[in-house]
Amino acid sequence: MARLVALLVALYCYFQSGPVFADDASKQLVGSWKLTSWTIQIVSGDATEPFGPNPKGRALFTPDGFAAFIIVGANRKPATNNDETAALLKSLLVYTGKFTIDGDKFTTKVDMSGNELLTGQDQVRFFKLEGDRLSIRTAEQISSVYAGKKVVGTLTWERER
Repeated sequence: MARLVALLVALYCYFQSGPVFADDASKQLVGSWKLTSWTIQIVSGDATEPFGPNPKGRALFTPDGFAAFIIVGANRKPATNNDETAALLKSLLVYTGKFTIDGDKFTTKVDMSGNELLTGQDQVRFFKLEGDRLSIRTAEQISSVYAGKKVVGTLTWERER
């Protein structure tokens, strides 16, 4: 009987710690984050920087559980014609939505996006917080940029104060 009670207490403590961690992580994510790097690693291939070596970006996490991401290529210039306008859109990534946390994974239910393929979809990411540094990576996935290739994206952010 004592073993059963000990097991139940251990299980209770184990399962209770999950939501506490998620809540703590949510609180630690709240704020504004500045993008410092974005790389896409082609599985069994080279790493690339899809928006160049100095992309600009901001991630916002609100206390009520919303996230917004905007990333743009460096050195963008105002468009003067349709081709340049299209090029600007290709150097823009933006989406927002409600996010949830489960361990080291957060999921954003996209409600608005610069790419309508994302709207209504779940964006699942893995994160690691180290002080004022946030690392976010994707799971291995088929690339929409590099046709037919599997990739893993990694974004590094610094907290803005």
